[in-house]
Amino acid sequence: MPSPGPGSRRGSRSEPGSCARRRASSCSCATVGAVRSRRLSQPLAAVALRSLLAVDLWLSRRLGLCAGEDSALGGVRPLLKLLELSAQRAAWVSSAAYLLLTSGSPQQQETGLNLLMALLLDFVLVKVVKAFVHYHGSEMFVTFRPHPRYSFPSGHAMRAAMCARFLNARLLLDAPARALLLVWVIVMGLSQVLLGQHNISGVTVALVLGYWQYSLVESCWLPIDWLQDVAMTIPGDSLVTQKE
Repeated sequence: MPSPGPGSRRGSRSEPGSCARRRASSCSCATVGAVRSRRLSQPLAAVALRSLLAVDLWLSRRLGLCAGEDSALGGVRPLLKLLELSAQRAAWVSSAAYLLLTSGSPQQQETGLNLLMALLLDFVLVKVVKAFVHYHGSEMFVTFRPHPRYSFPSGHAMRAAMCARFLNARLLLDAPARALLLVWVIVMGLSQVLLGQHNISGVTVALVLGYWQYSLVESCWLPIDWLQDVAMTIPGDSLVTQKE
């Protein structure tokens, strides 16, 4: 019988390189299959939420037309930054303190006192929500902070919504003034997106929280008598301590 030639011996053996390639391809197929199965096993609500957040991030970046001086509407950026000052916490705290300390009417003093309490609540609520969102490192919350400029929620939008509802409820404004307040809140929220500082979701949630925040302030409304009782109690306690 003729002995097999060298070519047949080479063909009967598998080359090491082909084995390695087959093993690599099988591993890659297994990895892709595992990823696909993991995606399919996720709840539909989580997949939908991630899709919405991705759309929110994409659309927010597209609307950041004033994010920088070289942006499409970079020339409007100084005007929007000037508008942003109208919702600064320091300006509202100063106005509320001035109203509380200089007004001779108990009603105006009561308004200034509760406005100060509302601004304090606004400060705490913004810090708590931002810390909560920043604390979670899951994919669900990562899109809220794609860049250090993008924070969640918008403190300016929340404060604008709360202060606008406060003024609308306590100052008995006429129709043009109410319309002006509404325009101010809308433009304030839109400016935060145009400046590239917040996503659309961050501004929307901030407006809702600011509107709800006044409801909480109204349910815990402090009368001016409470402040007078506190002011009378502190000196009284100090006098009793000095006598003892």
